[in-house]
Amino acid sequence: MTPSASPIPMGARRLILVRHGAVSRVPRAGWPDIAPVRDGAFYGGNIDVPLSQRGEAEAHAAATWIAEKHADEVACVWSSPMSRALFGARAIATAVQSSATQRCTVSSVSTHEAFREFDRGMWTNMTKEEVEADPRWGTDSFARCAREPMYGRNECKGEGMGDLKDRVLTERDELLSTLLPGSAAVLVSHLWVTRSLLGEALGEEDPLAVDVPTASVSVVDYPARFKGQAGVLGMPADCRPIVIYAAHKPELEAAVDASLDVGQAEI
Repeated sequence: MTPSASPIPMGARRLILVRHGAVSRVPRAGWPDIAPVRDGAFYGGNIDVPLSQRGEAEAHAAATWIAEKHADEVACVWSSPMSRALFGARAIATAVQSSATQRCTVSSVSTHEAFREFDRGMWTNMTKEEVEADPRWGTDSFARCAREPMYGRNECKGEGMGDLKDRVLTERDELLSTLLPGSAAVLVSHLWVTRSLLGEALGEEDPLAVDVPTASVSVVDYPARFKGQAGVLGMPADCRPIVIYAAHKPELEAAVDASLDVGQAEI
């Protein structure tokens, strides 16, 4: 079902969440040079992998969708500093600038280190199967890393999920405070960053239960009385984030879709 966009409620601020498109695990011309990432391996915030041709097409499809549905709401575009997210953020900024029927305040993309993808630590360039076969971690390690706040830091020497949520939600709160009521910001980032934001808004504590396809768009409204991450669970219902729609993936044109390899992305 195609979601419909509703007006921003009085006094609220809107956040449009976008995950980057499908990636390439090998270097591509015009992108930062990387050592190849093995099929199925984790790369997270540790390797600046490029988008694939499919990922670029997905990013443009998301940009078109946002420009068609939300152009006159968008006041700014925020992004992870990683190139796979920046590509989509710049495409969105350009599309919004071209489509807005009112005065457009989007002039550029601002990057924020706090929205970088999850640090995989020792798991970087290892597959899930390899990780779970390793006696240092074991068969339930992937789920534990996702669900236990400090597992990633203590066991993988990377980042705990609690670390990621804290940096992402703290930056979100700070940036929302700079956004004028009645306007929207677009945030282009990654799977686990988007899961932390969308999961909070949905009231879903298990990040593995939050579906975020590549180049999908989710819209969350934050009421005027929203006080930030610390108060979400204890807030009255009318003060909590409201999910307008979640994980909508704009379709590619059939001919484009048929011409591209199946996309890849980290789980």
